[in-house]
Amino acid sequence: MLQKVHWPNTRFVVSVADPEKFPASQLPHIAVAGHSNVGKSSLLNALFERKGLVKTSKQPGCTRLLNLFETDERLLIVDLPGYGYARAPKSEQNRWARLIEGYLQHQPGPDLVLLLLDIRHGPKNTDLQLIEWLNAEGLRWQPVATKSDKLSGNARIKRLKEMTKAMGGMLEPLPTSSFNKHGIAELRSLILDEVSGR
Repeated sequence: MLQKVHWPNTRFVVSVADPEKFPASQLPHIAVAGHSNVGKSSLLNALFERKGLVKTSKQPGCTRLLNLFETDERLLIVDLPGYGYARAPKSEQNRWARLIEGYLQHQPGPDLVLLLLDIRHGPKNTDLQLIEWLNAEGLRWQPVATKSDKLSGNARIKRLKEMTKAMGGMLEPLPTSSFNKHGIAELRSLILDEVSGR
């Protein structure tokens, strides 16, 4: 049986626009990446069990900085700008990409990158490009399927297998839903398992 894990003392720390200005910290980092409409903010609020701690919007592309959250003085969750928002100016898209890449290459890098993917659509070309880049950089990553409540049981199982195959067959996405909280406790435990051996 899964042990119930809570993070009652999560707080927003700071937003930064330059990885070089990332605050010094000995805490492990968990980065959260994904398309601008993947439901990243809603998932983080579910993870933190705090409504509104992470600002959500119906308009994609609102996360434009590195947003840092500290959890129980044990780890940092780094909310990365969403990518793939076609309506944003090309110059802005390029700036977000440089910010994400600069953070991921900054030392010390994240202990784990959570790659969020909408279960209805699976990995897009930009997601696959990020996976290839993460592998080339030797960064650990874990796919997380968001909005799992949008598919029924059999359709969900089928789509998860398709997503696993599309990403090389090594890692299966963890299905989650910020709506009914499916998979949220499992995601918390996965993160804690990752940083406990640090």
